[in-house]
Amino acid sequence: MSTAAKTVSCYDDVDEETFRSEIFPRREPAVLRGVPVGPCTSLWNKEYLCAQGGNRDVKVHVSPHRHMDFIRKNFFYRTLPFCELVERASSSKNTNFFISETEFYYLRTLGSDSRREPADIGAQFPELAKDVTLPKWFPDEALFSSVLRIASPQLSLWTHYDVMDNFLIQVKGKKKAVLFHPNDFEYLYIQESYPLRSYAHLWRHIIHTSIVVS
Repeated sequence: MSTAAKTVSCYDDVDEETFRSEIFPRREPAVLRGVPVGPCTSLWNKEYLCAQGGNRDVKVHVSPHRHMDFIRKNFFYRTLPFCELVERASSSKNTNFFISETEFYYLRTLGSDSRREPADIGAQFPELAKDVTLPKWFPDEALFSSVLRIASPQLSLWTHYDVMDNFLIQVKGKKKAVLFHPNDFEYLYIQESYPLRSYAHLWRHIIHTSIVVS
């Protein structure tokens, strides 16, 4: 395994033709700048999210540690009204908390039946979904899920493997993503949280979209 980090290609003002002919066939990570994703980038702030998302209950990861660990389970699940989650995740210290005033929060929206239905921002948060425009670079039937994510500043999540192709739309804040090639699996000291399965039979060009506020 090469220990040198590889520079990820960046593209500006990408259109459908460029994506289909130059970017997608390479099957490599890429940063796409200037892609129109709707008014979410200008509208979404704490006040707007609270007003539009309301007080529906959401299940949230909560941890006193900024590095959440799925193997050691150094977090627990709690239910909060969406607006309160936004308020808490926007602050480095909170007067209302579960275990610590500096605890960290992470929301990954789920389907109505989390075991059977993928997340769909259009179904779970239609008031916010109207602000997001997904590029029409794939047929609608190729979209597997669209996940709204909200996290506290400085939060770090565990390494994980996604079967689906991913589009990550960073709406607010910043995110650092560290990517490993699948061929490097044996060098990553992986501890199984679930039995390994063969994914070779799955259609790889199904799209998983994450819409991130952090």
